[in-house]
Amino acid sequence: MNMDIPGYRIQSELGKGGMANVFLAVQDKFDRPVALKIMLPQLAADATFAQRFLREARICAQLTHPHIVPVFDLGEHNGSHYLAMEYVSGGNLKERLRDGISPEGAEQLIREMASALDYAGEMDYVHRDVKPDNIMFRQNGSSVLMDFGIARPTITDEQMTMMGTIVGTPKYMSPEQHRGKEIDPRADLYALGVVFFEMLTGRPPYEATDPMALGIKHISEPIPLMPSTLKRYQPMIRKMLAKDPEQRFQRGNDIIAALDLLDKTPPPSAPVQAVKKPDAPRHAESDLSGIKLESRLRVRELKQKTGMLSASTYVFDIFVMADDFTQFQSHFEQLTQDLFEWGNKRGKKCGKIQFKATVHPWISGRVKEYLRNLRKSDSHAFMRRIPINLNLVGADGKPIEQLRIEPDTAVEASKG
Repeated sequence: MNMDIPGYRIQSELGKGGMANVFLAVQDKFDRPVALKIMLPQLAADATFAQRFLREARICAQLTHPHIVPVFDLGEHNGSHYLAMEYVSGGNLKERLRDGISPEGAEQLIREMASALDYAGEMDYVHRDVKPDNIMFRQNGSSVLMDFGIARPTITDEQMTMMGTIVGTPKYMSPEQHRGKEIDPRADLYALGVVFFEMLTGRPPYEATDPMALGIKHISEPIPLMPSTLKRYQPMIRKMLAKDPEQRFQRGNDIIAALDLLDKTPPPSAPVQAVKKPDAPRHAESDLSGIKLESRLRVRELKQKTGMLSASTYVFDIFVMADDFTQFQSHFEQLTQDLFEWGNKRGKKCGKIQFKATVHPWISGRVKEYLRNLRKSDSHAFMRRIPINLNLVGADGKPIEQLRIEPDTAVEASKG
């Protein structure tokens, strides 16, 4: 693309987009390198694209923040609209994700982006397309949020006219954005949560072959569990990716505060037996009262063969750890949803449920009660026709109880 913009010496092409090309140029007035974004000639005649291009420039010019790319100049020459921005030379997050990012590096980037989004939200702007492609790095390692091309003010009538129009990148869009609903800065915080999950685990929380299927997952699927080595981040991920905006962090600075608190919390250590007083009475509860259990939930599916000629069936394998009933109860929603989706997915191929719980003896009865009540519900009726093997283990590793909940006879008979 042979371009001549007065006041700039174009050096090389940095990238191409659907709306504009970006060049490395030198601004003559200050003799400084800039990223020169020039709208494609075939789009310049379209008033809609020209207005969007100008809107991006004006938004960026109004947002003065160390982690939002600044705009230096805006103009038009021979029908070509252009804007000059800071030249950010350290590549983008999408490229860095290929090599992997440490949890510490992910935390630092989230702090910077949360700060930028907090500021943009205070200025009543929603970016609407927070994703790795739009996060770039300076040479000093700091990150910068780019491309406010589809950003919109949160308080204008123009946004109301866009209701029902989906704009953004499906992999990172919030549930309300997928629905085409009105959005506010909390939608950007959801997208940042997707980016955080992807940096920590190397994959996005939801994947699908087409945008509609991906949207359904963002809207309805449970929030994925972090690997055990990253479980300290699960509460943050759960709040950043909450389906309901009211349940999310309400502003970027809330995310930074949560990270500060997380960093001050010492990593969990192995459970230890507290020293008992010499005169302490010896009974089951007092012997275990000094052992602190982590709150944990892990589910997985196992495939099993019942015979050489038999079709495969599936086992739903569950492990729960809880220090008290409140902790165990905190897993109800996730576990209930996971079981519901497994039953729908496998149908008659559901073979059995294996449930192991490490708990204190005094809540073991509540664990059994939860399972039995879940079997009675219409939504989980499939659980009545398969066996459930329950293995309850105490905080000291000693068995509490092992039992098998057999399939209901009436249900088995109806299958025949």
